[in-house]
Amino acid sequence: MRRVFEALGVPSRFAEVTADALVYANLRCIDSHGVSRGLDYVAGIKLGEINPRPVIRVVRETGSSVMLDGDGGLGPPVASELVERVIEKVSAVGIAIGAARNLRDVGALGYYVSKVTKAGYIGVAVANAKARVSVPGVSSPIVGTNPIAVGIPSRKRTVLLDMALSAASYGKILSHAARGERIPEGWALNKYGKPTTSPKEAAEGYLLPIGGYKGLALAMIVDILTGPVIGGPVSLEITGRGPYTQGGLLVLAIDPALFRKPEEVEKDIENYAKLVNSIPRDPNTEVVVPGEKATKCAEERSQHGIPLDDATFSRLTNVAEELGVSVTELTSPSPKV
Repeated sequence: MRRVFEALGVPSRFAEVTADALVYANLRCIDSHGVSRGLDYVAGIKLGEINPRPVIRVVRETGSSVMLDGDGGLGPPVASELVERVIEKVSAVGIAIGAARNLRDVGALGYYVSKVTKAGYIGVAVANAKARVSVPGVSSPIVGTNPIAVGIPSRKRTVLLDMALSAASYGKILSHAARGERIPEGWALNKYGKPTTSPKEAAEGYLLPIGGYKGLALAMIVDILTGPVIGGPVSLEITGRGPYTQGGLLVLAIDPALFRKPEEVEKDIENYAKLVNSIPRDPNTEVVVPGEKATKCAEERSQHGIPLDDATFSRLTNVAEELGVSVTELTSPSPKV
């Protein structure tokens, strides 16, 4: 992916962080936001809807906050710079917040929150996206999938929530379509506002929110935080032909030392996980702390490799050949940057 982006004129450092964000998602079994999403970025660059060489600039800044303008560029480089600036500020003042607007899709929010937790801080991120979510009986989108991610630092365990506020992400709909699989009931509506299990109808229609109207309300709150509050577009105002569209991004970092010693927090997180795991349950029922399943997936895929579905691999090789990047190069280890 890095070489593909470089072939499209993306600066090496931007291509590297974008590829890293995509592979992070695949590594943690979030395949809807991995390489397949990266190929959507490629399409966006070709269409002229994603700026491959953005000039990222600071719009407003204080000792505990920063606002960036992404110049319509790839989301991961803009979001990563925002996180770096927020981490720098939180180390000095204990709590810091950053926002970015005028950027395209950032991929999995967990990638950026994990950067905050690795630095030893609590991370929270929210973003809005093109309106694709609706409710039964409404034949129009209302809000985007508007994801939220929260990470809490712990050396012994990954505690990381990363979820869309729709019952399923749009990327998952596309992944099911690529594999020729039906989608579960409760995921989506057709274009007439009726429930469907067809990924094709879902792609042409709307996603359902988590938790019914409560999820819809939460998605609206994210829309306001990443739209009017920071001067970005709301979901209904976001344009673009592909799933790489984005409105705004908000990242918060908190030093847990403001409240307790980090080792005390870590100890109680472990006690909490043990308490949850001790709850009586059916052997086939799994209850885990957020982040555990993704961590297990990352461990397995780090050892055995990341599988790509046939449709994604075909798209990848076709794009590579078109840009003069050989498949041999793609499947060889990339040099460290």
